[in-house]
Amino acid sequence: MSKKENKKKPTTLIKAEKRKKLAWAKNLKDKTNPNDDKKTPRTLAKKLIDMTPLEEGDTVLDGFVGKGAFYDQYPPNVKKRWSEIKRSRDFFKRKKKVDWVGPTNPPYSKINDVFEHSIKLANKGIAFLIGIINITPKRIAMLEAGGFGITRMHIVQVTGWFGKSLFIVAEKGKPSIISYDVESYRMPEDEDVAYKKKMKAYQEKYYVNNFQDKMKDYRKKSK
Repeated sequence: MSKKENKKKPTTLIKAEKRKKLAWAKNLKDKTNPNDDKKTPRTLAKKLIDMTPLEEGDTVLDGFVGKGAFYDQYPPNVKKRWSEIKRSRDFFKRKKKVDWVGPTNPPYSKINDVFEHSIKLANKGIAFLIGIINITPKRIAMLEAGGFGITRMHIVQVTGWFGKSLFIVAEKGKPSIISYDVESYRMPEDEDVAYKKKMKAYQEKYYVNNFQDKMKDYRKKSK
């Protein structure tokens, strides 16, 4: 569509098409969650297990066992339990308490639900390898409200994974080693206005450049 043709359209129609374009991009992203099915390198899994203060006789649950990178390497002196939705054992349906949930690598797209259910199940601690952007003040506050303090944080890099990853250990009844602000601070008003304008222009240009052809096909199919 040319700029002249675009100018002839009512403003409300142009805005509706932009919303549709953004919705299409979001739907494309949400159809699959590539970060939910990452296989942890076994050498890394073993290292993170060794960082977790498991004790003899502890019941340890790998709620997302996958190919067993963590589960297979839990120490022999603990009682191992597992769940895996692909093998008809849903972590979220589990009600029996354990000493530890993890160490394991949970699905990032359900991380709030994972934290919430883990807090209900764990008597001693929770240990997860997650994307570094997935640990937020609100999630730390969620752990603390459940009685868990983060006692260890370890940053790692795995090739092919998005960004850095963070291994956290949260222990029940212990103070957290991390402080945080839940509120978001705003930049000065003049900078905030300029920033929003730049971001809006960038996003519009990005989606036009990357999804224009796909949007044409999408519109044809949606008619």
